Amino acid sequence: MMRPLLATLVLAAATTAAAAPGPASGDLAIRSVEVRPSDPVVGPSGSVRVVVDVVARGADRVSVVLEPGRAPSGGGEPGGEPEPDVTPSPPSASPDPVSPEPAFPEGSAVPVTVPAVVPLPGLGGLASAAVPGVVGASRTGGRPARRASSGEWETWRFLPDKRLSRWYPHGPWTVTATAVNARGERVVAHAGFNLRRATEIEGLKVVRDGDTVRVTGTLLRVDPVGKVDYRPFAGQRIEIRFRPAGSSRWKTVGEAVTRRDGWFSVRVRADGEGTWRAEYAGTSRYAADASPQRRA
Repeated sequence: MMRPLLATLVLAAATTAAAAPGPASGDLAIRSVEVRPSDPVVGPSGSVRVVVDVVARGADRVSVVLEPGRAPSGGGEPGGEPEPDVTPSPPSASPDPVSPEPAFPEGSAVPVTVPAVVPLPGLGGLASAAVPGVVGASRTGGRPARRASSGEWETWRFLPDKRLSRWYPHGPWTVTATAVNARGERVVAHAGFNLRRATEIEGLKVVRDGDTVRVTGTLLRVDPVGKVDYRPFAGQRIEIRFRPAGSSRWKTVGEAVTRRDGWFSVRVRADGEGTWRAEYAGTSRYAADASPQRRA
């Protein structure tokens, strides 16, 4: 199993002369774990930065770990799913010219750590100087990391330095958040998201022939083995959608399945003039796409 992609930040509020008592035992809790974007899609180049917000109560330290696989059902480690495609092996050069981090070989992971700031004397955790409206705010690695309060609940924000790209396993991922209080008690919560590779419907043509139209096109996906940008996507269902002239509503009028070369073709009844498009619904590993519109 891959080593987890780590994004860890430990912060604590600065002490005051008359600090309020901490939450009683049992008050430690995680209310939510939110990942943004919630449905990241990566193309043949570029990358996506993930932000994780953990809303916790009574925590002295909070950490998060991102790793491939679904959230555990029985408290164990996230479990992987069988991959229908091989995780691509990156080229020798960095695949993302915008993001300078090096690519990693198949079967391994790059630790992503948000560095902690210098500890303050007398604190059980690590802290930085506060700024107005934000408790324990710091700038680490040139990127902000915040811990903001709202009543008894605090939002801990994590901004991993590493971006997700096509070189990371696609499909289900799990975020594991761990909150620890001053007594060493801990609670764990999970959130999930799907890292999807982009797809593209290209070359859509709509040709009218009497009372019918023939709709053709090609479905492509980001190359699963990483040798080129896109490859044909076979065996996928494509919906043909039609919007009559003067209407704002689309309706499904036909469907096709892509061939080995990604090409699809279907003949459907033409109910007057209007606008046509093809749509691919996507999977847990590949994003949905809609073709440009065509009038016929």
